[in-house]
Amino acid sequence: MLEEKSTTYNLFTTERKYRQDTLVSYYFQKNKKVIKNCSPIDIDGERYRLNHESGEITTYSKKDILHSYGVSLRRTKIMMDMLLTMNDFDWFWTLTFDKEKVDRTNDKVVFDCYKKYINNIKKQYPSFKYMCFPERHEDGCFHFHLLTAGLTPKQMGLVDSGKVCCSWAEKRYNGIRSREYYNRTKHLHEHEMKETDGETIYNASNFIYGYTTVSRIVSRERCNSYVKKYVEKALGSTEIFKKRFYYSSNLNVPSIVKRLIGADFEHPYDIDKVKNIIDNPIVINAKSTPHINYNVLQVKIDNDIKQNIDNGLILLSEKEIEELGEIYGLF
Repeated sequence: MLEEKSTTYNLFTTERKYRQDTLVSYYFQKNKKVIKNCSPIDIDGERYRLNHESGEITTYSKKDILHSYGVSLRRTKIMMDMLLTMNDFDWFWTLTFDKEKVDRTNDKVVFDCYKKYINNIKKQYPSFKYMCFPERHEDGCFHFHLLTAGLTPKQMGLVDSGKVCCSWAEKRYNGIRSREYYNRTKHLHEHEMKETDGETIYNASNFIYGYTTVSRIVSRERCNSYVKKYVEKALGSTEIFKKRFYYSSNLNVPSIVKRLIGADFEHPYDIDKVKNIIDNPIVINAKSTPHINYNVLQVKIDNDIKQNIDNGLILLSEKEIEELGEIYGLF
């Protein structure tokens, strides 16, 4: 009787090149092809699992659902981080639907109106770039937040609403008050001014389905941080749309390269103790301490330094530089 061959693991690296840095991930994968004999199917809006061999249809277990949710959540965060890092957005929008013009309680109707509006802009202006994040109101109806770029205020149909950002009116008035109120109260000592205070709130005159607020993004870094926190908080609220956010196809994305750097490991070791990683010049010259999550080790490295490593140039440590300086009398 033949002995069953034990599973081995291959060590891979994935490099995502951003504008200044490259994010390098190291991880193990089983050294065998996984054949899927089941796939999800939709029956009356419910998700079931179809076995291709037996034709049996079963429900997903709680464990399967939690695993699928975790994988989906990680993919969402990775994609969102890539797009926010690689693109500079100029405007923050909120689209709210008027119950007199649209059946706000019907998610499909709301989403169809949103798509029609966005598609009309894209058709007119191919340079239009956006990311969109659906969110439910307290009444259960959807509205949409957008980050946009590529259009002038005139192309967006912006008109001055007469209101401005006002941080001390955040709780009661959602951070928006009249310009007159802002100018009258901004000098009161109890107000701590924020960089967005006083920024004009515009309305998009070409949105026929309800109400809009549009404001210029003052700090892209703070805006990106806010969006990431907001999306994590709102996860799971967009079940009807399947996706957690939407984006235009013309956004910049990092180049991604996957490489095999080690084969036939008997088991996945502690990822930070593998010799192929410890001695790797990319890890040695990383910008900060390696980060480990789900047995995936990640490092960030400056693009110029990585280019030198890829070209075979030897990078010296500070100690080696000092020793050479003493030898040749440079210091």
